[in-house]
Amino acid sequence: MTSTFSVFFKPISTEFGWGRTVLATVYSFYMLLNGFLGVIMGKLSDKFGPRMVLLVCSLFLGLGLALMSTVHTVWQTYVFYGLLISIGTSANISPLESTIGRWFTKRRGLMIGICLMGMSSGGMVMPPIANWLISLYGWRTAYIILDIVILSIVVSAALFLKRDPAQMGLLPYGYALQDEEKCKASSKHKDGFSLGEAFQKAEFWFACLLFFCYGFIIISVMTHIVPYATDIGISSTIASIILACIGGASTATRIPEGLMADRIGVRKAGIVLTSFMVGSMLWLLMEGRQAWTLFLFAIIFGVAFSGLDILLTLLPSSLFGVRALGAIIGFMNFAFTIGGAVGSSITGLSFDLTGDYRAALLLCTAVSGVALIASWVLGTGRWANHD
Repeated sequence: MTSTFSVFFKPISTEFGWGRTVLATVYSFYMLLNGFLGVIMGKLSDKFGPRMVLLVCSLFLGLGLALMSTVHTVWQTYVFYGLLISIGTSANISPLESTIGRWFTKRRGLMIGICLMGMSSGGMVMPPIANWLISLYGWRTAYIILDIVILSIVVSAALFLKRDPAQMGLLPYGYALQDEEKCKASSKHKDGFSLGEAFQKAEFWFACLLFFCYGFIIISVMTHIVPYATDIGISSTIASIILACIGGASTATRIPEGLMADRIGVRKAGIVLTSFMVGSMLWLLMEGRQAWTLFLFAIIFGVAFSGLDILLTLLPSSLFGVRALGAIIGFMNFAFTIGGAVGSSITGLSFDLTGDYRAALLLCTAVSGVALIASWVLGTGRWANHD
């Protein structure tokens, strides 16, 4: 759902005459609240399992999308998108990714890659669909149609989820039969660190810095790439396809990146993927003025983007085990959303002050350099051989 915000950006701001800072700030509010709630949803999922959490959140998501079709004032946008949809999507990350971490101890990277292909497939498919619906029916009706489709998919999928294999009398994939007692201990939250214990580790904060930088860059790009493209003369249809191309590249590389993480270790994989992020931002800064250069950017950026979710699951489980995996993933995702909130707002404000995105692109490129440093420290530091 969040991948379509950039498509709705201009139609809404044009209808009401709002500056880009307004909607960018709404999205920043959404990101901050979404990240904070993700920690809570992770803890609830650790305790009650993902099914109940997702079903409750889906009710808020459906309500928020429906009410977005009625927006007429800024405060309504804050409530409907920033609050309700934020609650609705707060279960997208930590409950789902911690569940995958509990079901697999072997081939986690591959399994994460397969499972998260759905998320990136949505990022590939939804922007053109949203743009098509807006062109046919207007942005208000488009929200209603998307609401019906998304809600039916989320609820149907949630019904099949279970917290861990112990609920079905099974062992996680990768446990040997003689490790059954270890599996039972894991199911009782004894395997790994608590959230408080993780706070005391330096690697926890380097990982949070890495995800903050990822959030700053990714949300800035995903929020503003369509307005940026149309500003330089590219049609809204092509611009939405460029956005979809990010999702397409992300989808295509989920499994290879998961296999890479299994083979070389998640920390070394983080260095490789963050290098792609730096390269994509440098290309956008220097060459991103034509459609073909933006498509190339989208491919490189999508490769880096797909690595985020793999790292967000594998890095916490590798560092801290599965005892409080949902809460730890939730906290690191909170760092991501703080970065996204800051990045989106600064990018919008930069455009309103200067009339273009040049300064914002410079800043995003610099932040990607900081991310590379953080990933390098995690990949080559004293804890680097614990994969």
